[in-house]
Amino acid sequence: MPAFDSYPPVSKVAGSEVFVCADAAGENTLTVTAAQIAGAPAVSEPSGALFASAGSQISRLADRLFVGAATDCPGNENDGSSSTGSADWLSTMMGKTSIGPWAMRNAQGASLARFGNTGFVGASRTSDAQNASAALGYVPSSIGVASWGVADETANPTTTTAYAYYGEAWRLSNVNYQPTFGMELECVNFGGLAVGLSTPFSPNVGGGVYGLQLGAGGGQTSGTSDAAAGIVFVSNPNAFQTGIVFSATSLSGTNGADTGYGAAISMARNQAIEWHTPETVSGAAGTNVGAFIRSTVGSRANGMRQEFTDNALLFSNIDGTPVFSIENNAQPTNILSVQAGSAGQAAGLYVEEGASGSPHLGLYPASGGELQITSPVSDVGGALPSSVGGGFLHINVNGSDFRIPLLLPSQAGG
Repeated sequence: MPAFDSYPPVSKVAGSEVFVCADAAGENTLTVTAAQIAGAPAVSEPSGALFASAGSQISRLADRLFVGAATDCPGNENDGSSSTGSADWLSTMMGKTSIGPWAMRNAQGASLARFGNTGFVGASRTSDAQNASAALGYVPSSIGVASWGVADETANPTTTTAYAYYGEAWRLSNVNYQPTFGMELECVNFGGLAVGLSTPFSPNVGGGVYGLQLGAGGGQTSGTSDAAAGIVFVSNPNAFQTGIVFSATSLSGTNGADTGYGAAISMARNQAIEWHTPETVSGAAGTNVGAFIRSTVGSRANGMRQEFTDNALLFSNIDGTPVFSIENNAQPTNILSVQAGSAGQAAGLYVEEGASGSPHLGLYPASGGELQITSPVSDVGGALPSSVGGGFLHINVNGSDFRIPLLLPSQAGG
């Protein structure tokens, strides 16, 4: 038999190897397997270092790691299918769907809660980052959970898709009391209001707390390009009943029932909201823009605002003084149309007479006001002709009908 310290080392163990050890009191001899030892609660003291070169102890598991109820998963290619007799609870539920139990089959590591508790927690804090900066040689970003999805398959076509994060929130039948969330991100500000204001030209301020920030480029200094879009809503195959909802009390400045103001979306000059047409151009659908709204205002003094009030649409200067309004009508029968002209046609105001409506167009100055028109004038001081070549224009002033004679150019001196 070889000496104790001369046994040949092995590259790995299967878990069935037997160890002989004693209990904590040193009274009984126990026989345990390597797998039992690996599964026993492990307690170690922190080394105080992050890197192995500085003395950090690093545990390595080369294959898959299942924690909690995930250990009920056998780890085979058909886990959760109807042909298997055992599976974890997630695979069992997913196995009843049209897609199947793909989550645990693909997992390198998984943690499933057994008691309805949190399945996994990650946390980090900036004070530790600052305190460890001397030992690390830099100040790290304090990130609770980080993930990467790397698209490096260059075959074309390919079915591979990269996701840095993917999650599903399921609501099953008869669950009608509490809502279900795909993700909730909470801002918890214990430090009081931040100094400064987030604007499109200065989005992040010191002390600011932000629910979600979407960036493009990952901070790289070269080799990257613009991202296609910040947020995309798709049907897969179902649709959202509403795209974005702001609850009445979610924005500072108003509760939705008062006279306050809350900024739901803040954009910079020249940024627009677009509506695309369903036309197909060069094989791509929806590339044409059919309408858009944007602001090109360069200074506040030149700005305007548009506001919907009860029974009116107001156009005001930026301070709120109205410059133009469109009044509502609960039962309109006549429609006013404003139409641009082309070639020799004049731009005009047109009345579209509805059923039981009126063909008239009214211009109503305020009390004591007058109609003012800029027009060329001819034959000043000329005598009136004995006849009216153009007939008479019908007009109503202050409730009384009048007729204005219309002279031909030849009668009025040109």
